[in-house]
Amino acid sequence: MGNETVKGLSVNAKTLILILLFVNIGFASKMLNKYYKMKESGYIREKTFQEQLETRVMRAFGSMEELNKMVSDITRRKEEAEKLAESFKEQDEQLKLTNKELESAKAKLEEEKARLQKEIWAVEDSLSSAKKVLSSKDLTIQELVNKLEAIERENAAVKKQLEEQSKAPEAWNLPHQ
Repeated sequence: MGNETVKGLSVNAKTLILILLFVNIGFASKMLNKYYKMKESGYIREKTFQEQLETRVMRAFGSMEELNKMVSDITRRKEEAEKLAESFKEQDEQLKLTNKELESAKAKLEEEKARLQKEIWAVEDSLSSAKKVLSSKDLTIQELVNKLEAIERENAAVKKQLEEQSKAPEAWNLPHQ
């Protein structure tokens, strides 16, 4: 061993290089496998809905006619759902407009209610004052009726006296001329 000239690297260095090469190859193969798996899963994610449905139906039923029926049924239901959603949107807009109209009508009715309540209170006040006036007029009318009765009694007494005097003409006193 002493006479040999060293050409290149030592055995330990060669072994170390070989180990590093195998590690690099293993890591590279692992990363390639990971890349291919990600590529495959990305491809699966990119498949269309119809292709996925077709594979499911083929597994389940095994006939394209049933698949086509299901696809047409699903598309028809989707169109119906879109029409329903559009009609719901229109109804929602109409309901919002109607709600706004109802709110404004409600506000107007509240204002009208407040105005009418004020009128009612004013009429009640005027009625109470009219009742007071009527009761005072009633009292004055009652007083006048009482005075009228008293005057009628006096008139009756005077008429009675006149009749008594008219029955006895000799008691008349004629004025002297």
